[in-house]
Amino acid sequence: MKLSFWDRKLYPNLEDRDAATLFIKTIKEKVLPDATVLDVGAGGGLRSLYDFRGKCHEMIGIDLDPKVTENPLLDRGLLMDGNSIPLPDHSVDFAFSIYVLEHVSDPEALCNEISRVLKPGGEFWAITPNRYHYVALVAALTPTAFHKWFNKTRGRAADDTFDTFYRLNSARALKRHFASAGMEVIEIKTIEIRPNYLQFSTPLFLLGAAYERVVNSSAIFSKLRVNYIAGFRKAHRPA
Repeated sequence: MKLSFWDRKLYPNLEDRDAATLFIKTIKEKVLPDATVLDVGAGGGLRSLYDFRGKCHEMIGIDLDPKVTENPLLDRGLLMDGNSIPLPDHSVDFAFSIYVLEHVSDPEALCNEISRVLKPGGEFWAITPNRYHYVALVAALTPTAFHKWFNKTRGRAADDTFDTFYRLNSARALKRHFASAGMEVIEIKTIEIRPNYLQFSTPLFLLGAAYERVVNSSAIFSKLRVNYIAGFRKAHRPA
């Protein structure tokens, strides 16, 4: 039978289909009318799943890609210089990132910068791949050229595919680097949903769906789920 049949049968609920959509639902209540909000790795906005502009005091995005300055979903799009965030100390109420931490080559520097720009008590939330999931393991063993080709088959432009390092993609690494930057854990959890990345093949999609059912069947498999959703809060005073 065709993939569309199995897709509808196995994942009839829209909420089970996309992890980033679930993440946006998680953080939406944190985007308050008087808040300055920062998207770390906002890009050009063409594939964004949110539109927070007008729902907060100011929506800011930062990225290494110059396209961020033209992102229509931002009040301000700022170009980063390495890991440096071009914002003053204690100027952001809430920050988040969507599939960015896997591309970070210097986790310590980025975590320190996020902590620096957050106000005391401010929060940072992220969704990022689990480095021990089979997708990340395969990605780590293949060159960027392959990732560009594969993403092209999924409708993503080659210049929208970046190097991955997976240095901030385990619970241990997340806790260590953000704690070192003066931030405390609010929540770190893993989730596994519909295997979107295997839609090019019905047999592989069914294998991925079977894997999803297994790792969601018990907490003992939680470390094998595809994505981390993690939240951190900046201390009100230095440790």
